[in-house]
Amino acid sequence: MLYTSMTGATEMVHAQTITANNLANTSTNGFKKDLAVMMHRPVRHDQDTRHYAVVTNKVQDFEPGHLIETHRELDIAIHGEGWIAVNGQDGTTGYTRAGALTVGADGLLRNRSGEVVLGNEGAVSIPPDSRVEIASDGTVNVFGTGEFEGDVAQIDRIMLVNPEMSKMEKGVDGLFRMRDGADAEPAAEVRLMSGVLEGSNVSAIESMTEMIQVSRQYEMQVKMMKTADELASRSSSILRVS
Repeated sequence: MLYTSMTGATEMVHAQTITANNLANTSTNGFKKDLAVMMHRPVRHDQDTRHYAVVTNKVQDFEPGHLIETHRELDIAIHGEGWIAVNGQDGTTGYTRAGALTVGADGLLRNRSGEVVLGNEGAVSIPPDSRVEIASDGTVNVFGTGEFEGDVAQIDRIMLVNPEMSKMEKGVDGLFRMRDGADAEPAAEVRLMSGVLEGSNVSAIESMTEMIQVSRQYEMQVKMMKTADELASRSSSILRVS
């Protein structure tokens, strides 16, 4: 009884951590809510009369977030399903729906986390003193300014992918990757919207409610542990009297 309650309390702490992280990312563009999936496992050699709580995995809610109009040319959002390919901090290819882009000091197109946006030709490099427009198919067009006013060039196309969601998993850096470690194939059907951003799919009200529920469940497990301790003490007292 004590060990069963302890495993339940442990997993409630784990669930609370996940919920708190979701709540902290309610304003993070493109964030996908994490879900704690728990299951019970029977205690061995106990005729399956008792079960332990275990976390099988942490999965994500892939529902799209609400759209936020910014009217900024470098803000993009996926229309429907799909992902933007970026080069993660560890050098591997990751996928995100966060489309708040900037041009770094090195001329490379990056997201707000500093990850380089990938195109069909590698990293997307923007010429200096250029105005950038991104088409719905991911094509990056640059327009000259100053003495180069009127010059237009198509420099690359942002790599857009659309793998099966069941084959993707989130890394500790917040980027999604293929479970088998392979790179997803470019998907020509994925479309972008310019001047908008996709918000987080986390509801602050729902997350607060979940935190309250998990806290109550944790308290219940702790009470069970105290009850188990009291029963053990009473049993010992009876044995001493006998």
